[in-house]
Amino acid sequence: MQEIVTISVSQRANHLTTQFFNTQEQNLYNTDPAKSLDTTTFLNPSVDKISKTVSYYPRLLLWDAKNGNGSLGKYQYIPDTQDFHSTDPNDNISLANQHPLVHTHNRIERSKYQNALDNSEELPELTKENTKYWSDYNRLIYQPYTFNNLTNWYHDPETPNLPDFRGLMTQRFINLEQGVAEWDAQKNDFMDENLRVALEQCDTLEGFNLVTDMDSAWGSFTTSLLQELKDEIPKSSIFSWGFFEPDHLTSSKPKIDNKYQLKNVIENSLKLISESDLFFPIYSDNNLTNWELAGQTCRLYDTVNSVLSQRDPNKRKSMNYLTNCITDGENKRNVVTSMVESNNYYNYSYVSKVAPYDKRNNNQKDYYEFSYCNIQRGLKEMPKEEDEQQTKNKDSFRNLETVEFQPSETIPSKFRKTTYYSIKLSTTEKGRDMFKYWNEYVQKYFRYNDNREELKEELGTLVSTYEHGWYSDSDSGDDL
Repeated sequence: MQEIVTISVSQRANHLTTQFFNTQEQNLYNTDPAKSLDTTTFLNPSVDKISKTVSYYPRLLLWDAKNGNGSLGKYQYIPDTQDFHSTDPNDNISLANQHPLVHTHNRIERSKYQNALDNSEELPELTKENTKYWSDYNRLIYQPYTFNNLTNWYHDPETPNLPDFRGLMTQRFINLEQGVAEWDAQKNDFMDENLRVALEQCDTLEGFNLVTDMDSAWGSFTTSLLQELKDEIPKSSIFSWGFFEPDHLTSSKPKIDNKYQLKNVIENSLKLISESDLFFPIYSDNNLTNWELAGQTCRLYDTVNSVLSQRDPNKRKSMNYLTNCITDGENKRNVVTSMVESNNYYNYSYVSKVAPYDKRNNNQKDYYEFSYCNIQRGLKEMPKEEDEQQTKNKDSFRNLETVEFQPSETIPSKFRKTTYYSIKLSTTEKGRDMFKYWNEYVQKYFRYNDNREELKEELGTLVSTYEHGWYSDSDSGDDL
């Protein structure tokens, strides 16, 4: 058995991982071995020998701002016999034989969905109005070590993806330095305690899924975390999933004017790209709430991870296998620039939304494809001729099969109607457009940054890595 631990950093990331683990819970009720997944890859089974029951807990570590957990208390579901000291008023348990509770903020009311879930009542319909927090609809019980919170930054329901400094409404969690400072203040407790507990519950760790935001201080917090993780467990595989909000390089414009946005994106992305086996840049549609975006993105995220948790050993693939499929041995070309779902031709990748850099590529079809991996969900029996043709295909190892999508009912209905589909992941020349724009931005606006030359060199290397064919000297990217 090989386990994968998820580290989710930010409110938006926590919505996605909540939807994913809700779907994992849904799989527990599937009794057909041919259509179910190995739940122990992402869930930790805890056996009660007395009652002869098994409980499943996510292999998950969450980071959020203070109050970002909503009504969910850190110790809310542990037995009353546990002895602890809580500062969270949402820890609604018996006070018998406990230390006094210290309330540090007003209680956040539990959602009707959670109340109905706990009381085994009919579940109310979820909408974007009653899913402000990821804890409004999470279905699994999380262990206390799962929860981690920033020290000085508080969740703001009106701007959920940018925590506020001490609730004073004077600063937002945007600057790179803020993320680094927060990580430095908490890294010892996280690495020595919570991460250690999560790893001790794994028999054979395969790797990590790291999910975060790229446009704010969450990104620099995550890059600092990732560096420590690589130093601590250097041989583990890491897939990084970053949410990118619209910016001036994309067709859709940002809702909030953030002068640090592209600077943050460039520096955070380069660090995650260099330290990860695969980097998935996810486009965050600003017309969707976090709950809706998580429901949409879960179709992609669950598809990739379902390949890693197949029961059938002939169909189950490792993280290293997927990495080799998509990079084709070129480790520096590890950005998944295209992630297309077949049934609606939607491309999840932020890179696909970036405008063409020059006139050579005005059509997405013109971009050269370096390598790809196609994942078919719920593959129906193919005609014999087609099956034989696929077997003869020299790239048949890139065509993977997995079980039908089994979405949780917490996913918005419009994103769970289709359960048979395929997703094509590929690295294409489109990445060059993004890196060319970034290189140009660094040359113009990083003139007084100490790491300017280092960034230019790194971006220049990436531009060359994602080039195919001949380009004119006029497009050399010299200083402006």
